[in-house]
Amino acid sequence: MITHDYSQWREPEKPPFTIEDLVNAVKDLMMQYHVTFDEALRHLQEKGIPYNQFLKTSGLEDLIQGYLDELEKRKKEILEDYRLDKLLNELEQEIRRKGMELEQLASKLKDKDLSQKLKDSLQNRNPSTLYNLDWQLSRLRNDTSDKARQLLQDLNYLIQRMNSLTDLYNRHDFTGPKTPDPSEAERIKERLEGLDALEQQLKDALEYGDLFNMEVETLEQILGKEAAQALQAKRDELRQQFTEALQATGEVDYDEESGIYKITPGAARKIGEKALKEVFSRLFTDGLGRHHATHTGDGNVEMTVTKPYEFGDSLTNLDLPSSLLNSAIRQAGSPEGGTLGRIQIDSRDFMVHQTKGAASSAIVMLIDQSGSMSRYGRFYNTKKLALALDALIRSEYPEDKLYFVCFSTFAKQVPVGAIPELAPKPVSIMGGAVNMRVDFSKEMDDRSRSMIPDHFTNLQKGLDLARVLLANSDTKNRSILLITDGAPTAFYEGSYLYLTYPPNERTYQRTLREVKAVTDENITINTFMMGNDFDTGYFGEGEFLEKMHRVNKGRLIYPAPDKLTQYVLKDYLDRKNKIIQI
Repeated sequence: MITHDYSQWREPEKPPFTIEDLVNAVKDLMMQYHVTFDEALRHLQEKGIPYNQFLKTSGLEDLIQGYLDELEKRKKEILEDYRLDKLLNELEQEIRRKGMELEQLASKLKDKDLSQKLKDSLQNRNPSTLYNLDWQLSRLRNDTSDKARQLLQDLNYLIQRMNSLTDLYNRHDFTGPKTPDPSEAERIKERLEGLDALEQQLKDALEYGDLFNMEVETLEQILGKEAAQALQAKRDELRQQFTEALQATGEVDYDEESGIYKITPGAARKIGEKALKEVFSRLFTDGLGRHHATHTGDGNVEMTVTKPYEFGDSLTNLDLPSSLLNSAIRQAGSPEGGTLGRIQIDSRDFMVHQTKGAASSAIVMLIDQSGSMSRYGRFYNTKKLALALDALIRSEYPEDKLYFVCFSTFAKQVPVGAIPELAPKPVSIMGGAVNMRVDFSKEMDDRSRSMIPDHFTNLQKGLDLARVLLANSDTKNRSILLITDGAPTAFYEGSYLYLTYPPNERTYQRTLREVKAVTDENITINTFMMGNDFDTGYFGEGEFLEKMHRVNKGRLIYPAPDKLTQYVLKDYLDRKNKIIQI
């Protein structure tokens, strides 16, 4: 008989920290907070990322344990040399004596409320409430008032010292013969607190691998220069090992001159692959699935279905087992017959694999980097989409071309490896209308250029750069995938750059001219609008978007930010299959 015992399920312990865990955590910070890899890594270092996997190999564990043993020895020497109980009793008696004297002076005011507050403050050893009685005691006559205030000041000092030394006495076991005076007791307290603080840092280093939050200066003050130098040398060795381990992942580069860590393009692609898997799992859960093309024709994707060979079919798709079987069957049924092992094959027997039709396309993903894209997770989800789309095209449609263009006040093409650390441009002008003109025909130094606000929406320049990129593509299927949250607020005219807020009709018209130029080159613009009703309805933005798509005949879609990646990838797959079936 078999019996089964059941118990509450417990989550298994997580594996120890690995470099891969760290790199993934840094990449998540980059994507969500739009910072560089180096900034995210240093943030985790300041928070105390664990280096414990390197401690044993670098010898730091033994070194730190030696420091802990030395600290314990020094604390023991102090505790076996002094006692505090006698000093605390003396302080207690002094507080009572001065307290009684102050109560006698306060009784002259015949204020029962004051007398009660004074008694409570002395009994509770609370210097703050005692200090608050100063203004009430000032009602005494001049000479008595001065004396009362002096007593009050003395009591505050004594109570604070008493509380401090009592806390020290309770935390440590003093067993020595010497009774220090109050000043010496304060120095003992500072020494023990310094030893305790350093001991805790060293213990954290051993337990969590938190080595870079340890203060080497404190170690030098307490244990000496040689100890500090030994720790720094080992810490530098550990940092080198850490850097080598990061580089070994293939996802991180290190610039020795600047001391800056950078993400590699391969690491950016892994973020895209992860995002792609998340989206596909969501698609499958939603029952959306992948829609495969039914059209067959020349292409490079081989199918399991076969067909008889026809003149012009490529023999690179020959299904050899089926062809040999056809030959054997044909010869077995012929008058001459056939013998096993001597099969004569000819073109009548050939079977070839059918292939899916393939049609390449070129896409520019046009990313709005203006200041408002920082709201509601818009830019984070846009970056996820960019990396996921790149991963999809690389894995499934390598014949397609994908470019990334970011636009704000200016526009530029960016490589996929730069996407994780992209950030919306910070808003530098707050409140009020803006009507600015910048003349680029004049020579401009770096300082003057840096004064130009960078957070406006120059869709005109973004479309212009996208059109140039697509003009060099030899495919007929060219499109722009525009991710934005509002209407344009900047445009070029000749050598002048205009920045306008709120957007006006002139801005719209100059942008629509570029839309017309894109359309004339048979490039489709599909816009995924991330804004809300306020973003599209306050200054006529919605009307502009409708005009833009009446000119281009592309589609205008309003997805929620967290659904953007899922929506666009499914849309891309569906339209890809439609192209194939033409």
